Amino acid sequence: MSKTNGDGAGDGPPPDERRRRLLIYAGLGAVGASGVAGAWAVSRPDDGRGSGSGPVEPSPTPSRSPTPDDEDGVDDTQPVPSIVVRHAPDLYFGALEKWFPADPRLYTVESDGRTVVDGFTALEGYSEAFAETDTPPAPTAFYRIVEAADGVDAIQYWFYSVFDQFTVNFHWHDWELLQVFVDRESGTPLLVSASAHSRASPNNEFLEPDVSDGRRVGILSEVGSHSSASEVNDRVPSFERLPDDEWGSDVTNDVLDVTTGVTAPFAYGLPRDEGARLPFVMPELDGHRLDRHPGLSVDRGDFIDERVTVDSWRGLPRPPADVPLREPGPVLAHESSRTGTELTYALEPIEAVRDAVDDFVGPQLSFEFAIPGFLEDRYASHITSVGIPWEQERYDDPLADVTDPGHRRRIDGERPPGLTNRVVGHVRHLRAGYDGDLGRVADGARESLSGSIPVSMYDVPVEGAVRLASEDPVATVTRRGEFGYLHVVPGEHELVVNAPGIAPLALGFEHEGGLRRVGANGVLTVVANEDAGWVRGDGREATGIERVRVIEDHVGVVYEGRPIEEDRFAVAVHSEGRYTVEVVDSEGRPGAYRVGPEDFEDGTDAVREPVETGKAPLAETLVGEAERLVDLARALAARESDANTDSDSQDVDSENEVTERLSRALEEADAASGLAERGDASATDDRLSRVVSLFEETLEILASGRSGSYDDPATETLSNRIGPAIVRAETALATELG
Repeated sequence: MSKTNGDGAGDGPPPDERRRRLLIYAGLGAVGASGVAGAWAVSRPDDGRGSGSGPVEPSPTPSRSPTPDDEDGVDDTQPVPSIVVRHAPDLYFGALEKWFPADPRLYTVESDGRTVVDGFTALEGYSEAFAETDTPPAPTAFYRIVEAADGVDAIQYWFYSVFDQFTVNFHWHDWELLQVFVDRESGTPLLVSASAHSRASPNNEFLEPDVSDGRRVGILSEVGSHSSASEVNDRVPSFERLPDDEWGSDVTNDVLDVTTGVTAPFAYGLPRDEGARLPFVMPELDGHRLDRHPGLSVDRGDFIDERVTVDSWRGLPRPPADVPLREPGPVLAHESSRTGTELTYALEPIEAVRDAVDDFVGPQLSFEFAIPGFLEDRYASHITSVGIPWEQERYDDPLADVTDPGHRRRIDGERPPGLTNRVVGHVRHLRAGYDGDLGRVADGARESLSGSIPVSMYDVPVEGAVRLASEDPVATVTRRGEFGYLHVVPGEHELVVNAPGIAPLALGFEHEGGLRRVGANGVLTVVANEDAGWVRGDGREATGIERVRVIEDHVGVVYEGRPIEEDRFAVAVHSEGRYTVEVVDSEGRPGAYRVGPEDFEDGTDAVREPVETGKAPLAETLVGEAERLVDLARALAARESDANTDSDSQDVDSENEVTERLSRALEEADAASGLAERGDASATDDRLSRVVSLFEETLEILASGRSGSYDDPATETLSNRIGPAIVRAETALATELG
């Protein structure tokens, strides 16, 4: 019988045409001594189509679920093409994996006259079979060969798992894809593309893998999600994003500057194998955890191990520290592989599944992202749709799933613009301590200021999830705190970061095409729930709020973005830090105010309503910043004095010269603030001009080397703070009273 799978998905060439288009691999593709397949011939319709012109079906193996009454079914008399066998990948799984590649035809049911694979039935049937033997039931890879470009074919290997329990990506029926692009004449592999977490994430890809001497491509499968990382170097089984002196990288994706000092290949990678922890979540349905759902005959042991699972990311005071990292587990391979594993999978044509199954069904599952709001958090459900292979663009157009522009050009000479429309970022953790990264303190001055540095920046202790909300919201997870999206349409977008034990972060931004580093030059700063102090601002009764920037005194910028609520914002900061909150209103006028630990006493939030802009709030903020500058200069001078007890009188005069000018600048700033409050713009500007002059004189003293009270690190640290203070004063000068 002929199958129809929505939107004409069941349509295809008639049997004679299908057979006419078979690749004649079996007879001509013998594997030679070198391990490289020989040449083969291709028959195609003369329709003039180029890349992605449609399927060129291989001769399939016999199916486990034949349909003898189906005259249009696949031809089950041909062996698996040798080129398919030759490049069938070795599959490396994590020790905690539950759902290995299976045959969905084993779990079909009849529903309203249609043959479907039901999520409940598949999960129960697979779990029962696995429990009985403690071995993956009927491991299978489904193959297909598609013309990709002139002289290039793509061998597709489709892997079906009954369930996906990957943190933010819950769904039944998980299909993953590995594509090996080969030269049609020689069989030489040109490119390997392993499917990532989502279609919006860059795949793990590798140009011209070495398959000499019987070597073959390996796939590292992420626990629970089955996203695929290419395994092509000699360090097996682990993922190497960057090469070193001993081994090469597992990807050849192009390298991007994610943020200052962070350069990495634009590839999804393998999050739990790259040094950070990523806790799983137990999915719920109808208010029940799946392992306790009354409609399912499964138990806790049928899901990802509880050692790496939490009930919810929300409500945890701090990131869990005891989540195990990924450990190597079972290896599955085709029987022709030299891997030596006892676990082997069968190779069968994907067309056999298409002919046998009308649909894949199951109740919708979702993950809720927390989005911080001025009054309260709201929640957005991230829903992952079931992706049936033959309903996906890449099924007939394999190049649609090549995500690196250089790799795409290598195959067909094209470079679709969407591949370079990217958004990247690096999530970092602000916590107590002075030994992390400090953007405004020189390393040599760190120890002497340790008593006055409450917080600094560190790598995230756990990976998180990032939701990009635009017309079609998508989500991904971080790896070493880094994340990236491609095919991002130019325009306005919202970004949300959630992680277990971490206060949620949200911001808006505009993407103008090309590469966009979101946040503060690519950095998004998060804090633990137990450390969070919320800075909340409401500009509705004033002139609105278009942009927000939060700067910690020693660390630097910890938040930068557009509010996701109209004219209101909520930003979590570490409650022990000291911050300047900068805003720009709907008329483009700047404003600012100071926030410190005293604003978070007794668990209260730092709420400012209304948030005002104009000369007066800028001058008031300048006072607070000048006070901190004086304290900083005195602390650094005391440090130098302690280190040089025999300092001469010239050193003492230089010290006094620096602190004296900063103290005078503070007095002038305080006077300017009072005048601005009284509405005297002219007098305010006169005082602000004096502030600028005094700050500039201080910089000249420091730069001249006359200041014996400040060594190079101290001079650098003071200069890092005085420069922005000058900008603040000049901005206040150029801004109207409001």
